[in-house]
Amino acid sequence: MQNPASLPEPLRGNELGTFAHHSVAVRLPAIAARVPGENELSPASVASLGKLIGEIANGVITALPGRGPSYQGWDSYVAPHVGETWLNVPWFFAEYYFYRRLLDAVDYWDTGSDPFRAQKRLGLDQALPAARETMAKIDAAYARGVSTDFLLLQLTDAALWGNRIDLSLWPAERGGAAEPDEGPQQLLVDDRPAAIRSLHDRIPPIIDIVIDNAGSELVADLMLADLLLRSDLASSLRLHAKEYPIFVSDATPRDVAETTRHLAADSNPHLRSAGERLRIEFASGRLQVAHDPFWVSPLGWRQRPHHLNRQLGEGGLILVKGDANYRRLLDDRHWDPTTPFGDAIGSTPAPLLALRTLKSEIVSGLEPGTVESAAEQDPDWMQNGRWALASFAPEAS
Repeated sequence: MQNPASLPEPLRGNELGTFAHHSVAVRLPAIAARVPGENELSPASVASLGKLIGEIANGVITALPGRGPSYQGWDSYVAPHVGETWLNVPWFFAEYYFYRRLLDAVDYWDTGSDPFRAQKRLGLDQALPAARETMAKIDAAYARGVSTDFLLLQLTDAALWGNRIDLSLWPAERGGAAEPDEGPQQLLVDDRPAAIRSLHDRIPPIIDIVIDNAGSELVADLMLADLLLRSDLASSLRLHAKEYPIFVSDATPRDVAETTRHLAADSNPHLRSAGERLRIEFASGRLQVAHDPFWVSPLGWRQRPHHLNRQLGEGGLILVKGDANYRRLLDDRHWDPTTPFGDAIGSTPAPLLALRTLKSEIVSGLEPGTVESAAEQDPDWMQNGRWALASFAPEAS
């Protein structure tokens, strides 16, 4: 286990030729530029977005205006970087700071209007046909008494590859993924059997799922939650959502509620039954949605607050979804790809399974030679969402 003083350097946008550089220099301005066309904004908000776009290219990090939840924390996050260029600050900070500034620009704290709702809604509509087919297969297998472990593998597979859909990278009108029908899917690490064994050792535990994207990924996460609860593999389950809209498609509590309502009203009886079961579990309290400010902060996993660490320590498994959450686990640093996953994340208050499709240049837990082999097969393997990890770290002793 490495001590904090010896941690690798963070990824930064000033590393030319990297996805981090492209993200800050190209992606973030493009995301801000789409917002006026998808929302009814005041002239002042449109002007504020234009100013934000200009600052990314030519300006520096400035203090926030002091609005919205958790401002006090943000004041301390921003202070060390005031006056630095957007490309020179750590990439992880730059992205979270960008979304906080975008919400300020569109008056989110006054209106409560999600600037990314149109894309999320389209993403949900696109997710339902495949979800109906998946749920029908799961119900048929469940009725036949097929092993719950086998069904868990099926639904964690859906929850993992649902992470390919990322509206901050590929808009919903493109299907939310880069060339989704082109190229094989490759799972580089699959520690799910170890995670499932750990779960059986603690029946019936609380399970925490740190969710990522709305749309197809959230639908898959909810189907997984349904299985865990109806099979009594979990005594209760907490979904950790984002406190406010961020990263375009990241799921908020409102997105969870809206998606659940859609499932419960679906024309397909299998998906509708799953939605109805989920609504009952929400009403009973066995299924809950949590939203800690930590998940919308630029802090790394090693900096998680004590109260959140205690809460996660009550459970028997922490399931962490998606690329940005994986980057948080690794503090978004330049780890050697062969660094064991458990060493890269440091301590964990409960066994932790990360399900993530690769959409950034950060990875751990690979066998020697894997990077070279993957790059030979697919030069864009670290960014295109076709390669994935299911990495497990047992609870620290």
